[in-house]
Amino acid sequence: MAPAVLDFAGRALAGKRSFTPADLVDERTPFGLSREGTYLWGTLRSDDGELCSVMRRIPPAPAAEGADGGASDAGQALALGDRLMVLAAFDGGDALRLRREAKVAARSRDITRELRDGTAVLAAAASDQAAMRAEIGDTSFTYVEDGVLDLRGELACSPLHWYLPGRTASLYYPTQTYLVSGTALGRPVRGFLFVEEAYMLPGGVLYVRKDPLHDVNYLTWHSWATRWEDGRTEIGHVLFGAGDFHVGLVADDAGNVRSALTMDVGVTRAADGYWHDGIAVVMDGTAWELVPDPAGRMVDLGPIPNPQQESLMRRAGEVRQPDVWMAWGESLPKVGNRRISS
Repeated sequence: MAPAVLDFAGRALAGKRSFTPADLVDERTPFGLSREGTYLWGTLRSDDGELCSVMRRIPPAPAAEGADGGASDAGQALALGDRLMVLAAFDGGDALRLRREAKVAARSRDITRELRDGTAVLAAAASDQAAMRAEIGDTSFTYVEDGVLDLRGELACSPLHWYLPGRTASLYYPTQTYLVSGTALGRPVRGFLFVEEAYMLPGGVLYVRKDPLHDVNYLTWHSWATRWEDGRTEIGHVLFGAGDFHVGLVADDAGNVRSALTMDVGVTRAADGYWHDGIAVVMDGTAWELVPDPAGRMVDLGPIPNPQQESLMRRAGEVRQPDVWMAWGESLPKVGNRRISS
């Protein structure tokens, strides 16, 4: 009989962690969970400040020849599909739009994993699709999608993780954040990229099946990073829902990590009731705000239950100006704008 997994009224564990590149290659089972996928994603800005957001989900293992790596699963196809996703608001665009350049990118099902000289290498050779290669060292990150992306950077702050247990669904989510520069769609860019993994119960698919975030009626999830004009860097994660569910992580480049004991969130909806016009966050009594980017709506992904949007995360009353920043996240209009009862 499988061991029982208990819930704690939606309470999550969150904090600092150690990271080794082997974590991305070895078959691990933290908390008895299995790897659902590895996620490479983040947001970049061109020299004139225009946005480009990218995401790729890499399945736990390459698909057998003739298989589709799960891409035929309607739920998974709805979630992310089997390819690189690139959205940009270049040339004065007023929203993040899907770009056709990513159609040539490697299929995620073809990506292999290996540990080479202490570096995790996730790669797919060129075939009828372009090659891709991500190299993740102890602190370094190189990411190339031939013809689309060429990015390099270093770990911005401490690696983090959070864990949400439940009776029928659980999720463990380790994450690293990198400050990167290079080119995207042929343009010089700077920004932040995350390398993250989801571990779930067998058969679990993020957003689709056995996802405990639905059980706690989460109403927002944002991951953010900012390099301020004074050279300091902060990163964090904000998740909030019903009962006692919240994750409020803030880390900085001095090695400090704080996990909020108390938290509240309020979403201000746009006139259409779909996008947000700002999210107020209070963590341990300190007021923060998510300020939406005027061109940050990912309109080509919708309509979906969790509209995706780019913002800036800052303390209320912050006087510093951001130098490099991102706060990619989602809010769920049908769940509501405030915490609801369990």
